[in-house]
Amino acid sequence: MMKIKIFTTLGLIISGFSLFCAQKLNFKDQNFEKAVLENFDLNKNGSLEKLEADMVTNLFLVQKGITSADDMLLFSNAKMIVLDDNAISNVSVTGLPSLELFSCTGCKISSFKAEGLKNLASLYLDNNLLENISLKGTPRIDQLTISLNQLKTIDVTLLKNLRKLNVEHNKIQKLDISGNPGLQTLNIGGNKMKESDIKKGMKTDVTIFGAEQ
Repeated sequence: MMKIKIFTTLGLIISGFSLFCAQKLNFKDQNFEKAVLENFDLNKNGSLEKLEADMVTNLFLVQKGITSADDMLLFSNAKMIVLDDNAISNVSVTGLPSLELFSCTGCKISSFKAEGLKNLASLYLDNNLLENISLKGTPRIDQLTISLNQLKTIDVTLLKNLRKLNVEHNKIQKLDISGNPGLQTLNIGGNKMKESDIKKGMKTDVTIFGAEQ
């Protein structure tokens, strides 16, 4: 009788574990789902399960007709996500603690948020419609490229590891880089900014491109 109880208990545990592993994920964007199924539906059952999503570290979804980036949050272990040439108005990568590189160039983004991401090092947001960007709690960023946007201001004072910053062709008139001791190159062309509009503090050896005379 005891053996029967043990086997029954084990059977329930195994069944429960299998059910957990086979948990189907629900996507908001059909094109996002279609794109990931092509590469990550390992058991070929036509749906993506949590276990399959948890195994994904790199997401390359370029020019896939994606209009919402919310489904990124289903891939909590992703280290690299590239969504270039889609049409996404608002993007938040907050909630992806493993993320190291994010790129969404040519996506028509107007608002972007990356907060509390301790591992994010490279961020590429060129050729969008950005008016607002929040980078709170992202201390590891060393390369930030946000050219060809609509930004009037950007706060990079907390990005202590920043080495390369490109803000070409925005609407920025003043910039404070006094809190970026490791900054090596700064591109400001197309912003109607002179070098005197840049607050350097003790930082004097940064190479500046595009400053008006």
